[in-house]
Amino acid sequence: MALPRIPRILFVIPGLAAGLLVPALTAGPKPLPSGAVGMTISDFARDTVTLHVGQRLTLFNDSRVVHVIGAGLNNHVFPERGAPIRGFHLMETNSVFETGRWDSAGTFTLTCTVHPGMNLKVVVKK
Repeated sequence: MALPRIPRILFVIPGLAAGLLVPALTAGPKPLPSGAVGMTISDFARDTVTLHVGQRLTLFNDSRVVHVIGAGLNNHVFPERGAPIRGFHLMETNSVFETGRWDSAGTFTLTCTVHPGMNLKVVVKK
């Protein structure tokens, strides 16, 4: 007698839920590295960061929740001309993401696709 086939989605959903919940149950966040922009449960620790052309930006998830960061605004990730970030980056607790060099002066925005209103303005000066 053949066993009934179990839909894959029944395995995927618990795996995703565990991926979001397990970091919150593990050891707490490490201290923020010097010069990095930290994160709270649902926002960046700062509203704005100022860089000079050629610098990189370091983001550090010192919260207990997962963030998914990319160039864009209000939870929508989209390619932003001059921003050295393509796509989105999953950031679990204690993870660090360093962007490429910001080679264009201007004002850019990073957003988290998970948390509404989680935006970081990046001002790049010559």
